[in-house]
Amino acid sequence: MQARGAKLAEASKAARERDIELAAYGWDASPISTARVSAELWNQIKNEDWSLVSDVNPFFSSWPLRLWDFRKHYQYLGEHGAYGIGYGAPSAVGAALANRKHGRLTVNIQCDGDLNYAPGVLWTAAHHRIPLLTIMHNNRAYHQEAMYLSDMAARANRGIENFSVGTGINDPNIDYAMMAKAYGMYGKGPISDPKDLGPALKDAIEVVKRGEPALIDVVTQPR
Repeated sequence: MQARGAKLAEASKAARERDIELAAYGWDASPISTARVSAELWNQIKNEDWSLVSDVNPFFSSWPLRLWDFRKHYQYLGEHGAYGIGYGAPSAVGAALANRKHGRLTVNIQCDGDLNYAPGVLWTAAHHRIPLLTIMHNNRAYHQEAMYLSDMAARANRGIENFSVGTGINDPNIDYAMMAKAYGMYGKGPISDPKDLGPALKDAIEVVKRGEPALIDVVTQPR
């Protein structure tokens, strides 16, 4: 058992070192890489009593799970079982409400397509003063569907030129920071320059620590 444990520990350490190296690829890219969003966010919250309340696998390439240090049961809410549409934002607000009495910093990495099903939950968070830090994964697409359609089209040799029809969320682009402000909460962005991300996160965290919700709109890579 001890020998097996040592091998698993060694493999885990090697995997983490590999992920840290991989996270550096595209570090200064715009749109911003999901790895950099995760790393910048971790740098801001690692000394807080934090709780990640959104599903990041596979929508965010599992980067928080690969880069962050999870030590407490409440630090990850986990995946949503049935993949119901529009689940992410209401679920995050409910978890933030539960965390409020404990004074935890609640973090939601929010898919853009998912939020469009039930954006009114932003008003709920603002109205009830629910402290929640929302980071928009604004890749301007229902990207899970885009990948599926391009895969199916390629398998059928039909070409992938039209995979974005019905899956793109652009023309016009949605300004989620403005949406947040319209619902009465703090909003910042859209942020496309990775150098602006750290300061924006810092300001938003201060808002959440005051007991209010905040949303940072980050224009991101698809995964």
